Amino acid sequence: MIAVMRWHGAPLVTPVSKAGIVSLELAKTTEQSNIILHQWKQDQVVEQAITNTYIDFLFLLFYSLFLYAVCWSYSLRQQPLWASVSRILAITALLAGLCDVIENYFMLQMLEQQVTETRAYLSWLFAAIKFMLLIPVVLWSLICLPLLFRKK
Repeated sequence: MIAVMRWHGAPLVTPVSKAGIVSLELAKTTEQSNIILHQWKQDQVVEQAITNTYIDFLFLLFYSLFLYAVCWSYSLRQQPLWASVSRILAITALLAGLCDVIENYFMLQMLEQQVTETRAYLSWLFAAIKFMLLIPVVLWSLICLPLLFRKK
């Protein structure tokens, strides 16, 4: 899914959106969002951004469930205290997916209708929360990776 998203999102990378669709996710203001959308309209890639956002609904389902499963499986191999941490982070992965759904909703509103200060801010807010939730989950998943190879 990451490869599909990168390939499909490549034309969205411009001088004003160096991170592609993520640039719009993290554009906190109407002005920033409009600059990105203006460039995408000139490049005739707005429809691609819309498609990319719809594809992201599928991607977020996979990544949030995958990270949930990884953290939960770690919890089955850990001492009670660490198992609790893993279970909390498993739930955190699902919350990140929910934030991604809300963020995508506001991005689609901006892409298909118009940018408003509220839409730009809420898209940014839920993207920021999503990333803040995902960072500890991914780090924990990597730190605990050796547990998968340990016998129970």
